[in-house]
Amino acid sequence: MAALTGVGGKVMYGSVTVAEQVEWSMSGFSRAVTDKPTPFSDTVKVYVAADAGDPGTISFRGNYDPNDSTGQVALSTLCQAQTAGTGITDLYLYANTSTFWRVASGGNIIITRVNAITMPRSGFGTISFEGQVSTKAMEVVGTGS
Repeated sequence: MAALTGVGGKVMYGSVTVAEQVEWSMSGFSRAVTDKPTPFSDTVKVYVAADAGDPGTISFRGNYDPNDSTGQVALSTLCQAQTAGTGITDLYLYANTSTFWRVASGGNIIITRVNAITMPRSGFGTISFEGQVSTKAMEVVGTGS
């Protein structure tokens, strides 16, 4: 069975690598369900899809780099300038050089949190970002290790 590690991972915004990122995650696609009213004679509940699926969220974090003007700073500026109903389509979450995830064609990612900075007294400052995937789910491109 093939397995992927995050050793070669990175986060890219367009053609630019967001500096110093050490971890990314996706919540994955989910669908809400509700229980269907059952007749008196039924002994087990029946569940049905309740609504459209939720394409999930993405997040990534890493070492804070205030000089990363094309990555960390650019995402911050973008988030603060977003208007209702807009999102980005060119954010890529890499596991290695040949495998990455992106929002599927027709979808977008609304950046919902930027500049979530932690500055510990004895250590490196960290920064994290979050986004809501909208309209289409994330898709994997490529395979490899």
